[in-house]
Amino acid sequence: VTNTGNVPLTNVTVSDPLVTVSGGAISLAVGASNSTNFTATYTITQADINAGIVYNLATATGTPPIGNPVTDESTDPTPCTTCPENPTCTDCTETPLNQSPSIAITKDGTYVDSTAPVGVTNVGDTISYSFVVTNTGNVPLTNVTVSDPLPGLQMSGSAISLAVGASNSTNFTATYTITQSDIDAGQVDNLALVTGTPPTGSKVTDESSDPTPCQGCTPIVPTCTTCTITELPQNPAIDVVKTTNTTNYASVGEEIVYTIKVENTGNVVLYNVKVTDPLTGFDTTVAQLQPEEVREFETKYLTTLADVENPDDEVINIAYAKGYTVNQTSVEDSDEVIVERAFVLACDAIIVHNAMTPNNDTKNDIFNIENISDECYIDNTVEIYNRWGVLVFETKNYNNETNYFDGTSRGRTTVSKSEGLPTGTYFYIISYTSSTDDGVQTIKKDGYLYLTR
Repeated sequence: VTNTGNVPLTNVTVSDPLVTVSGGAISLAVGASNSTNFTATYTITQADINAGIVYNLATATGTPPIGNPVTDESTDPTPCTTCPENPTCTDCTETPLNQSPSIAITKDGTYVDSTAPVGVTNVGDTISYSFVVTNTGNVPLTNVTVSDPLPGLQMSGSAISLAVGASNSTNFTATYTITQSDIDAGQVDNLALVTGTPPTGSKVTDESSDPTPCQGCTPIVPTCTTCTITELPQNPAIDVVKTTNTTNYASVGEEIVYTIKVENTGNVVLYNVKVTDPLTGFDTTVAQLQPEEVREFETKYLTTLADVENPDDEVINIAYAKGYTVNQTSVEDSDEVIVERAFVLACDAIIVHNAMTPNNDTKNDIFNIENISDECYIDNTVEIYNRWGVLVFETKNYNNETNYFDGTSRGRTTVSKSEGLPTGTYFYIISYTSSTDDGVQTIKKDGYLYLTR
């Protein structure tokens, strides 16, 4: 305070509506000043910080020897050149207050096993995200929102306000449905962004960090060091089932048909799945096999003499399948089918009884060919000729029960077919097939047949 008049002043005091001024009344000689007697302290409020400035005026009053007291409103000897003007107080002392708006967000992901089979990560399982947003600045924030660019993520939670130092952990949540590509990657990485509006100035933002970071995880994008990483267990697996159209073989050259079924029984895509059957020479590669996808193949094998002579009496065939995950982890499986050699009891030899007496006495009434109806010789033909070479009887699949020669002609050129043939000597030819270790053979027997009535 300074006495700028030409008379001394007494009872000089200072008042300030914003603060309590300390320092009692003083006297000032003409031209005298005092810079130590009057002081004041003001405690800043949140409203002041929100405004970013404190305005105020002081008033000095002094009493001259005669006449009324004189007064003056304060001016600022070091005015703020960057402060906004107060139109209602152009002489106010302006004290700017630093505003430091800031915000922080954490994002935590929890895997939810929501689809069958339980215990395996499947397409359709979900990740539940929780967010904690905190006002880390010195001014309140309004219109606080959270966004997350992860495609397919469902965000919930409307805009909120946050006082200085306040946090919110319940308003913002999100759910993400896991895809096959996520399982193939073995993890889901992503960031959230929080935005808030301070009382003045530009909006503030923050990218999320993970409050419970995955130890030992490597982000898919190397620069995303604060990504929330949710691990997805991978269970690569493959299954091979091999079947055949037969249970046994008997001779050389028999065809065995094999069916090979390959299934991806894991939860990740398999690549370059190689399917082989060394015995048949089958070899193929499936470029890509999705989880639960099945591929079926057919391959054939012809039995050899070595199979027939094999002391183990079996053909062993193994199919193999081997595939790789996207990170080159391999899985493989095989299945074995055993086809046993069939042991058929040897057929009894065909015995021809070359004499017959068709007189209905139940003894030698037919041309008896023993064992001709055995399964070994069921494919047969019988021809009978008379002494002049005329065919008098022929049939296929001869047997001694229903299809036999009883002395009656069945020849194509016989005139009286219903009449019995006369006593005499006839000539027979028997042809039949027989299965041997060397394959199927055709055998012929011929000789004389004596017919007596």
